[in-house]
Amino acid sequence: MNSFTIPKTIGLIYCVGRNYADHAKELKNPIPKEPIIFTKSPACIVPFEGKIFLPLNLGRCDYETEIAVQLGTNLYQAAQNQVLQAISYVGIALDLTLRDKQNELKARKHPWDLAKSFVNACPLSRFIKMDDFQELANMTIRLEINGEVRQQGSTKEMLFSIPDLISFISQNIPLRQGDIILTGTPANVGPLNNNDYLVAFLNGQAIAEAEIIRT
Repeated sequence: MNSFTIPKTIGLIYCVGRNYADHAKELKNPIPKEPIIFTKSPACIVPFEGKIFLPLNLGRCDYETEIAVQLGTNLYQAAQNQVLQAISYVGIALDLTLRDKQNELKARKHPWDLAKSFVNACPLSRFIKMDDFQELANMTIRLEINGEVRQQGSTKEMLFSIPDLISFISQNIPLRQGDIILTGTPANVGPLNNNDYLVAFLNGQAIAEAEIIRT
């Protein structure tokens, strides 16, 4: 896997909530019967490298490590075979979440946008061409913080597979070339602290690393 690149064009960011059963349980949420879809603003994207600045006045900010895929073509009401042909790149994203704000919004039955689309809320790794992967059904992700494994998971553990997720979204929303889908996070999410050093792995290979600066 040597064909690293950064997408030149980025569309909307679609996210999937509670796609790993253990993560749903740790937040005391019910297991969903169909995918839970929400969005993050593309303005929140920041490279998953160097230093990532997260304002302290936003409160608790949790990491959620996810496989991210980017579409290379438009999709609408797509079947699974069309979905696989449409994926152009694969990488890792952090769906950073203001947990206290999210809990407040959920309690008021409001959308999660204010907890999901703050400044630098979507660190994104370098992307790898989809051609470099044999399949999506058996991919692994891992996040280490300060040398300690905090999150790890496999696409085999997903409640809804990546093709199922994209097909589901496309049945309801027209997807466009450049759109990015964050496919859900494994269990053991938690808060980020000043000077935490993060390294993210895809299929055992480190593809992103950064230091968190909380100011």
